[in-house]
Amino acid sequence: MNSGPGGTIMFLVSQLINQGPVLFVYLVAGYFSIIYMSRARLPSMLTLIGVIILFATIIGQSAAQAYLFSNRTSTSFPQLTQVIIVVGSCLRAVGIGFLVAAIFVGRNNTPPADRYLRE
Repeated sequence: MNSGPGGTIMFLVSQLINQGPVLFVYLVAGYFSIIYMSRARLPSMLTLIGVIILFATIIGQSAAQAYLFSNRTSTSFPQLTQVIIVVGSCLRAVGIGFLVAAIFVGRNNTPPADRYLRE
């Protein structure tokens, strides 16, 4: 790979293009969470926070990898690569946790069968 600013930018662009469909889904999810904010405030907020974390993780991890690959002179290259991967995985877990929390927050605790019998 070319080192220098041009090679770094091309690597970053190629990484983001590869993640394009996922980034698009995150943008759509963020859009819908903003649209439905007045209807379901807490689930929408949790969804928006999760999507922002996931979106920023992809951008940040790609940028960190591009920077690291352009400066390979470091003898700790494998360790830094591993740190980037682990931090990215942890941030993705947090983002997905917010999305899962958005699914279950504010639900009625009454079992479905009982709910219909009482109405």
